[in-house]
Amino acid sequence: MAAALRFVRKWYSIPLLLLAWEICVSTGAIESRLLPGLGAVWAALSGEIANGVLVQHAAVTVGRALAGFALAAVVGVPLAAAMSRMPLFGRMFEPMFFFGYPVPKIALFPVFTFIFGIGSLSKTAFAFIECLYPIVVTSYLGIKGIRSRLLWTAQNMGADEITILRRVMLPAALPSIFAGLRIALPLAVVVVVVTEMIGDNQGLGYYVTIWSTRFRFANVYAGIITIGICGFVLDQLLGLFRSAVVKWEKDQPRFTRV
Repeated sequence: MAAALRFVRKWYSIPLLLLAWEICVSTGAIESRLLPGLGAVWAALSGEIANGVLVQHAAVTVGRALAGFALAAVVGVPLAAAMSRMPLFGRMFEPMFFFGYPVPKIALFPVFTFIFGIGSLSKTAFAFIECLYPIVVTSYLGIKGIRSRLLWTAQNMGADEITILRRVMLPAALPSIFAGLRIALPLAVVVVVVTEMIGDNQGLGYYVTIWSTRFRFANVYAGIITIGICGFVLDQLLGLFRSAVVKWEKDQPRFTRV
């Protein structure tokens, strides 16, 4: 009973949203052609999953997003560590990241398309550059915020730079690193979907766009719901991984197990 009450307290807003959706459609407050009823959306969603169309497009989008995100994590975390520990790296890259962070990266999409083409490579590269900024900035600030006495203690005990980085800095900065990863992962999905909407012949962004042009809004909302499900599942998996890695943090955020 306690577990059921916790579940209801956490997720009651979703049924309320669906109820408001159905009320708006049934009362005619919103034109049903623009906002189909839940039954029509469910029929489109279940049908497109059953015939494999949505599964195929979702696999393409998630694959592109994960590829860009993973590459950004592999590059960004070591770069942030080097920036925090090597003054030359810090002076070189810190202005670039803090100046370029607020710049909308979508402005670079024509350049990426010209270099990498209109296929998966340009989408992956765009997801990489979009994810790199929050990962580097958050990890860098987390590493810079480590208490100096922890580093002094390790140095007094004879630890070299590699040992300090591996045994002191990385564990202390892991909460900040995972915060950057959780910011970057949904961004990867968002930018891939947006770039697929601009120009592609596969992926969830293409799926939503093609059905919008045909005014089949039940399929459009089915695609949007699929995007939300993909982002939710990826975030939950990353949250479970964080909980397994950052075991020592007492006040870590709670993640819903699915």
